[in-house]
Amino acid sequence: MKAFIYDMDGVIVDSEIIHMKAETILLARYGIETDEALLMPYRGTSDATMFEDIKDKYDASYDVAGIVAEKDVLMRHLLQTEELIAIDGALDLIKATNALRARGIRTAIASSSPYETINHVTETLGIADKFDAIVSGAELPMSKPDPTIYLQTAELLGVAPADCLVLEDAAVGAQAAVRAGMTCIGFCSPHSGVQDFSGCARIVHNLSEIDLNSYFGE
Repeated sequence: MKAFIYDMDGVIVDSEIIHMKAETILLARYGIETDEALLMPYRGTSDATMFEDIKDKYDASYDVAGIVAEKDVLMRHLLQTEELIAIDGALDLIKATNALRARGIRTAIASSSPYETINHVTETLGIADKFDAIVSGAELPMSKPDPTIYLQTAELLGVAPADCLVLEDAAVGAQAAVRAGMTCIGFCSPHSGVQDFSGCARIVHNLSEIDLNSYFGE
C-alpha cells in the first residue's frame, strides 16, 4: 500500500450526532419527523443526496439546494457551540499515518462534508497539516457510494487506486472505496449504527485494532 485515506465524520470526529441534530431541526420545519432509523441510512452520503431522497419519499415542499444551504449555516453554528470530540484512537492513528509520510506514504481525507466543515474539524483537532490531500464530496456531482471521490483522491495523491487503503464507518463509503478498486477497513463507529461492510477486507470495532505494519511494512 502507498496511501491511507480517511473518511471524516464518524472516523476522525464523533460528529454524526451533530449532523443528525441539524437535519432533525431542518426537516421539522417542513413537517417531517425524524429519528435515527430514518437518518442513519444516509450516513456517508452528501447532504444533497439525502435531502433529495427524503423529499421524494415524503413529497416535501423544500428546495433541495436551499435546505442544503440552510444546513451549512446551521452546522457552522453547531460546530462552534457543540464540543468536537475525536473518535477514540483517531488522533493516535493519524499520528502514526503522518509518520509514514517520511517513507513516502501519502495520506488524505475524503469526506462528504463541505470543505468548510472539514477545515473547521481538522483545525480544531490540530490535524490540518497531517494530510497530503483533502477532498470534499459536496463539491462533486455524484455522492458515495459512487467511487468518484476516492478516484479523485487517488489522482491527487498520485497513487493507483489498488495501492490505497481506506478507513470508512458507513456502508455507502465502503462501497465507494471498493468500487474504486481500493482496500477498505470497515469501522464500527459509536454512532454509525449497523452497516454492511461485506466488501471490506477487515472490520474493526476500535481504531487501535488497525495494524499499519501489516499494510505498509515496518
